[in-house]
Amino acid sequence: MSKRILVSVSTMGIAFLTYGLVTALAVSSPLQMPENSDLNIRLPDGEGKDNTEANCTICHDLERIVNQRKSPEAWQATVSDMLGRIAAGMDEETDLISKYLATHFGVVTSSTLSQIASLLKQSDRLAAESLIRESAEPLGEELNKILADMDRGFDELGRQKARYDVLLEKFTQFEATWMPSEEVFQLFSRVTEQPGYSQHFQAKRLRIEGAKHTTTADFLWDRQEYEEALQEYSEAIRKLRFAIPLAEAVSNQKLVAACLTNIGYAAIYSGNAAEGLTTYSQALKIAEEREDDLFRGMYLLNLGTFHLYTLQPEEALQYALSSAEMNRKTGRRTWESNALLNVGVAYLALGKREESHSYLDKALLKAQEAKDRRSEGRILFNLALVTTQSDRLEEAASFTERALEWYSQYPEVYNQAEHTMIHYHGLHLLSSLHGKLRNSEKAADYRVQAQELASKDPLKFATYLADPHLNFAKWDEFKKKFMD
Repeated sequence: MSKRILVSVSTMGIAFLTYGLVTALAVSSPLQMPENSDLNIRLPDGEGKDNTEANCTICHDLERIVNQRKSPEAWQATVSDMLGRIAAGMDEETDLISKYLATHFGVVTSSTLSQIASLLKQSDRLAAESLIRESAEPLGEELNKILADMDRGFDELGRQKARYDVLLEKFTQFEATWMPSEEVFQLFSRVTEQPGYSQHFQAKRLRIEGAKHTTTADFLWDRQEYEEALQEYSEAIRKLRFAIPLAEAVSNQKLVAACLTNIGYAAIYSGNAAEGLTTYSQALKIAEEREDDLFRGMYLLNLGTFHLYTLQPEEALQYALSSAEMNRKTGRRTWESNALLNVGVAYLALGKREESHSYLDKALLKAQEAKDRRSEGRILFNLALVTTQSDRLEEAASFTERALEWYSQYPEVYNQAEHTMIHYHGLHLLSSLHGKLRNSEKAADYRVQAQELASKDPLKFATYLADPHLNFAKWDEFKKKFMD
């Protein structure tokens, strides 16, 4: 491999093949293995019970299931994600388990809440107000449960290991489940003179809408509709900033921090790195003040990733090490694996190959343990880079082939820019490695494949090479070439 190619591939790995920024969709507790107390829980009889017991206790106990209530769409999303961590091709089991859970653990609303919603649809506000006064206390408890269910549902939405266009459909399903309740919250707050109910719902709604705008922006960016994408990022920031004072009014600092994280994500991906860094730091401060180790681990992960994407490996290393320790403490195995990935990449950037290889090995083991579909391909590619730099050529070729196979196997997880760049650089890397291994036939074959990939759509390929979402340091150059 020539020095020029090696630098190109390594830089791409350092700046791009880390976990990626987290948008604070997922805030759940770590998965726990079943405990003996789970034996006392009995699922109701019905088609799908045996499949549920067999598959849904691999990563957590049955108590986690019986304590939740979700719409059919939300159960479908949850089960699809969970079974996807176990094995591919479980569509039949997904449908069977989803229907069983939706039947026995679906969203339940009281007759009073249903009556109020019906009266509001009929524009009979006086009757709705009267019913609220008669049932204020139990209705308030039910509205609090809806707020909690919204958090759980949003958490499950954030778990979806899917590309942005797939997530957009999940957002639509989620909104259909919860948004119709808003008018009831507003009327309840006015009648009972408790504005907190409406404020809390509005804050959560704006946060959801902000996240959806961000997801839409990511999707449009991947389609190279850059101006439209920037508008969506801007709209996301606007709605999230409206959500913050509402969340503060009900003393929900966790929601404030989550909104700040999503603002930071949208700002950074819009090219406003300074604003993004500031809001991430604000979110971390809130988590530290609340002694919220779960969120602290996520914000440290984001800050480490940010510094990697801006080519500041020394700063990234400190955040990544702290994040790995914090996520190990909370049992958040997916985030721990990604923090370990960031540590390995930071060491690679600093030229410390042995340390890099050690942490990337740990990251791979932790990702496999957590059944994390998002990071394994990226870890494998970075292992290919570090073994290449260490002249372990056969091992490097094996890691590269495994990485390319992973990306081919999971086309729905990452966007087209990443898939294209991984395959292009991976093919070039394999060509160089096999050239050094004196396998000229394979070297030539991989070189031709790389050339064909680059020539398929030259303009699109050129924008992928310059994409600042894969390397934040490229923003100025990208704006001059593709956006002015």
